[in-house]
Amino acid sequence: MNHSHKLPWALATIAVAGLSSTPLAAQDSVGVTAKEVLICSYQPMTGQVSSYFRMGKGADAWIKYVNENGGINGRKIDFKMVDDKYEPPRTADIVKRFVERDKCFAIVAPLGSAPTSAVIDYIVENKVPLIGAGTGAEKNVYYKSRYVFPLYAPYDLEGIELVRFAKEVFGAKKIAVLYQNDPSGKTHLQGIEIGLKKYGVEMLVAEGYQPKEVDVSAQVIKMKDSGADAVLCSCAPEPAAKFYTERQKLGWKAPVINVFFGKSPKVPELAGKEAVEGVYFSTIYREWDDPAPQIQQAKTLLKKYYPEEEPDAVHLWGFTGAQVFTEALKRMGNGPITREKLIETLEGIKNWKDSVVPVVNIEKMADGDTAIKHLLVPGMSYVVYKGGNFQTFQAPWQK
Repeated sequence: MNHSHKLPWALATIAVAGLSSTPLAAQDSVGVTAKEVLICSYQPMTGQVSSYFRMGKGADAWIKYVNENGGINGRKIDFKMVDDKYEPPRTADIVKRFVERDKCFAIVAPLGSAPTSAVIDYIVENKVPLIGAGTGAEKNVYYKSRYVFPLYAPYDLEGIELVRFAKEVFGAKKIAVLYQNDPSGKTHLQGIEIGLKKYGVEMLVAEGYQPKEVDVSAQVIKMKDSGADAVLCSCAPEPAAKFYTERQKLGWKAPVINVFFGKSPKVPELAGKEAVEGVYFSTIYREWDDPAPQIQQAKTLLKKYYPEEEPDAVHLWGFTGAQVFTEALKRMGNGPITREKLIETLEGIKNWKDSVVPVVNIEKMADGDTAIKHLLVPGMSYVVYKGGNFQTFQAPWQK
């Protein structure tokens, strides 16, 4: 095994301690043998939202690194990713194969609100841990099951915060909303409705688009004609870019705040830097130029295993789920590897700072609790696109 890529910082061995030891206990769970652990993930490798496959690549980069360093407690991790094209019926077929044919131990770092909403009932019924799914849709984040460990805060809470942002940063009294007509966008709308009442803001128009929709020009015209002071864009990178292109064509200058899953270098790449200049984005991670060794390690690993990739926040989504999983696996030691023990171990992760997330605290769920207790990334911050870069922006209430 080639170990020539050793990193020059202490965190180079995060989550891979004890690699040389050999498992002593017999297999106790499906997907686990004396030599490996099988985990699976559905990803939009192709299709209209394939830019989100960055999540899978981030997770895969971390798993490749762990395996090249001997695995976890002597076991390698077999990370199986399958292309669902962000099509829920396809996701359902894939997940059924993961569970019934492949016998995967856990589903780690999968992507998508609509795909996850379509399969989460089945996953939980079969008692398969779902760790770090890339979705903030209501059904997934508030699911009442200890088997669910959501990646980030629900979109309804983000929706409330974006109304506050429009009010306190833009001074907006009337807003327009562009949203994706699926579980992610609809959950954002629920939060926005709450935020309108809370902050005394009026929503003049809410225009939806289908996930595969190419042309949003009609929606943008209606939004501009509404006379809104500001825009909330619940948009993925590709439709967000289309929105900014159309906005520029119309000479519309109303300020915009875009939800965090639309923050990507892909947006200015597709729309042009000028069209995106001055647009604000919510975010849940540090920027890639942050000197934190965890971030710099992730950047090095991404460059090593996926040299064609421009580092993006979505890569960090994948790193997060994969790193939390491997940390739990490491803590389980050489004893039996079972799904129940995995859940108990995950719930024991407190004040952990050795991942791309500044700090991970996973709470225990009591009867009646929802999976929001299991959030891997609880916080949110903001950036603004200026001069060709995403720059940190501190909202008034964060000072």
